[in-house]
Amino acid sequence: MGRNRNETPVPALVQPAATSSSTRSYLVRRLQPHLPPWLGVAGLGLTGALGNWRWEGSAAAGVGLTLASVALTGATWWAGKSTSQQRRLHSAITVAAGSAWLTGACLAGPVTGALDDLYLIGGPVIALSWNVRLMLRTSDPAGESADKGLLERVGLARAQIGAAKVEPNRVTAPMLLDAGTQTNDDVAKALPGIASALDVPRTAVRYQPDPDSERRGELVIVPRDMLADTVRWEEAGPAFPGGSITDPLILGVYDDGAPLALWLPGNKKAGRNATHLLIAGMTGSGKGDGALNLMTEILTRTDVIMWLSDPKGFQDFRPLLPAYDWAVEGGADTEIMVEAVKAVIPARTGWLGSHKYRQWEAAAAKPQTDPKHSCHDDGTACGCPGLPFHVVWFEEAGVSLGLLGDDAFNSIANLARSAGMALVVSLQRPSHDQISTTTRDALGGRLCFGVPNATAAGFMLPDSVLDAGAAPERWANRRPGYNYLVTPGIPEERYASPGRTRWFTEESVSLMETVAQWAARNGAKVDPVTDKAAETVAGRAYIDRRRVDVDAPDTEDDDVIDETEPLVDDEDEGIDPEQELPELGDGADAPLVQETGHKPDPAEARQLLAQAIAEFEAAGRMVIGPKDFTDWCDRNGYSRPWVSERLKEAYLEGRLADAGRGRWRIVQQMSHA
Repeated sequence: MGRNRNETPVPALVQPAATSSSTRSYLVRRLQPHLPPWLGVAGLGLTGALGNWRWEGSAAAGVGLTLASVALTGATWWAGKSTSQQRRLHSAITVAAGSAWLTGACLAGPVTGALDDLYLIGGPVIALSWNVRLMLRTSDPAGESADKGLLERVGLARAQIGAAKVEPNRVTAPMLLDAGTQTNDDVAKALPGIASALDVPRTAVRYQPDPDSERRGELVIVPRDMLADTVRWEEAGPAFPGGSITDPLILGVYDDGAPLALWLPGNKKAGRNATHLLIAGMTGSGKGDGALNLMTEILTRTDVIMWLSDPKGFQDFRPLLPAYDWAVEGGADTEIMVEAVKAVIPARTGWLGSHKYRQWEAAAAKPQTDPKHSCHDDGTACGCPGLPFHVVWFEEAGVSLGLLGDDAFNSIANLARSAGMALVVSLQRPSHDQISTTTRDALGGRLCFGVPNATAAGFMLPDSVLDAGAAPERWANRRPGYNYLVTPGIPEERYASPGRTRWFTEESVSLMETVAQWAARNGAKVDPVTDKAAETVAGRAYIDRRRVDVDAPDTEDDDVIDETEPLVDDEDEGIDPEQELPELGDGADAPLVQETGHKPDPAEARQLLAQAIAEFEAAGRMVIGPKDFTDWCDRNGYSRPWVSERLKEAYLEGRLADAGRGRWRIVQQMSHA
């Protein structure tokens, strides 16, 4: 997975700071534009000495030099008509002062009277004034022609590039477009040409428009791909083990070396909204490793619980199973989990509201000892148990959406953020046939890995990010782990900057198992509010959910025989194994279950149906539909339409609740509750 660094030549616009090996050439190149004024002063002094040797005391030479000085000053003023007023005046004063001193030096001698002092003081002042003027210009002459030529080649000839800000492997240059003829969209269209002219990858050039102007923005160029070298997850591990979910979740690095981070809870002081997250990428793009990066970050925080739905049977996440509060493998179990989430949301928002939290914050996860967050009317501290943050993760959500429909996700995606919950939805292609636009927009945050084409990129990334230069289709699955992150809490100019998540190898499994064991012992436990709401809806499916007791002693192997135990049951102790079996009598081969041919009457059928519903409930299957009664219909001679009508009757009686798409959720009876 390791890659060699690409050594790319960097043009004048994007030259980073010089290294020690090129210090001399760098200094020479930087000093060259400032040498002409000093060369002019030196030449003026030499000319004065030669002129004095030739014309000392000559009246005719004095007249000629005076006229020449006046003519040269006038010509300079006239030639400066096309320049700025400041440059015109500066040039004329320089020429007038220099020609006046030269006239005096030629006639009287350069060291006569005050002429030498004027030369030693005035000469450097004149030269330095031009040096200062050069440094205050908006662009460097050494790179001006190259930059102008670059912009001209890409169709932005009238645009202006300001002084570039050079950082390690990142150059940011302000751009000012021609008023009335150029817009920020023109720069977005020209980005491929700029990348070609600079000989860098297309993803190395981005443009961030100024939101307050249609002709201003910043051109960002990253000359060298710092993501080429793969970083293994086990080399660093989780970023903040034992920290809070409010700390940043570090997934990897950006292409300039900055940490790739996101947040799920909101923060009012930081101006950051809570968010859900949509993860997408084609097969082989590194989406699985990216999910593991995020998941291990979440599971090592002490104020968060996680529910997981994975139709792949925990293929990637099995080492982490002890850390989940509830994990299901998809299908009917995911239906139950979704129904539980629907019930948990109002219970959690009610708790937050009664404890005076406008949104979830870290203090909500701790026992409520602060009177400001008390549910008591008298203002005293209530001491209620805290409410941990709650992450619900739907892996390969395209499968779940196909079974449940978009309505199931729409309702929870729009309300869960207010309840201190975050949904993480992961799938390969978030197209309209996989996930609705409403649900996709409600998820907010996007972690986009390589995709097969620009159309797929448009499903994940906003148009403004694509216009700024983001192009995940350029990688496809050839650079696993490369991604774009769009989420609250990071600057918008970072949205179009590629990052890379860390790589999980076979050696990382043992560390993942250690993380899971640590989380099971030290992580947050489900709160009473969430626990009661989920149990009320999901019943045995939640009560008997997958849990791993990390403190339980190792059990004995079932294949090991205890030599102290008898090998034969007591009732079989007198049987001789060598004796022949007795002959079968008449009727001994009759079936144990006789076909009666009896069809239950309507009242009996309703009773049998109610009994079947109770059996589903006892088995933990809390979401059912007519197709689940196929075997029952075959045994009793009834059709699925008949079952559908009876289920509707049970719904009217309050035994079932509508779960959508022709499915029903079993409502626990008081005796069961």
